[in-house]
Amino acid sequence: MTRVIVAGATGRVGRVMMTGLSQYADVEVVGGFGRADARSELERLAPQAEVMVDFTSGAAAPELLCAAARLGLHVVSGTSGLSEDNLAEVDRVLKQHGKAGLWAANFAIGGALMMHFARVAARFMDAAEVIELHHDKKVDAPSGTAVQTARDIRAARGADLPDPQVERWTLEGSRGAVDGGVRIHSVRLPGFNAHQEVLFGSLGQVLSIRHDALGREAYLPGVALAVRQVPQQVNPGLIRGLDTLMGLS
Repeated sequence: MTRVIVAGATGRVGRVMMTGLSQYADVEVVGGFGRADARSELERLAPQAEVMVDFTSGAAAPELLCAAARLGLHVVSGTSGLSEDNLAEVDRVLKQHGKAGLWAANFAIGGALMMHFARVAARFMDAAEVIELHHDKKVDAPSGTAVQTARDIRAARGADLPDPQVERWTLEGSRGAVDGGVRIHSVRLPGFNAHQEVLFGSLGQVLSIRHDALGREAYLPGVALAVRQVPQQVNPGLIRGLDTLMGLS
């Protein structure tokens, strides 16, 4: 039995984790906390748990993840907005205290497969763009999954992808953001949950890879996988991406 506490338990995803993880016979949720008194609640609950699951915010998560490691907890985080410096610091503290952790941009099993397939396609197709579609209450844009996908595509290619120049702008910004030559377009509309399509183009052909998370329950199997496997890691430190635990890397 793996005992878990949930940071961000009052948020949209956190509420799903509180109720959903308890449905797994080998996972016990011993408690959770929201933004109020987060640090004191973490200290109160830590002795009862082995793993802290984090779905908070980019501002709160780095400090909470490091504090959890210092309190003897492994960590599993799906919070977006963490910088490379943030992740490096979490990795350092985990190693210092002999604990393991996992951070993933997307905990849906299908989302991890989509990103894996995109890395494969990047080696063979000429150019790529990412379209991510989310509900209108999402606070950040582009999504962490979209940014990570673009960076993975660029890394798999080993160089920036070609980004055709616009000769005449009818409406400034209509081509979206760009990272490593990969354009990212964000859609925010009521009715959507979390969706992403990766478009590849090459001579005479196009390839589309799409994943649709129809509800936040889609993240439960991936989080449960991480909660089970992270405490079993031989080497301390932070693992990047659910695909690593799935054997896709």
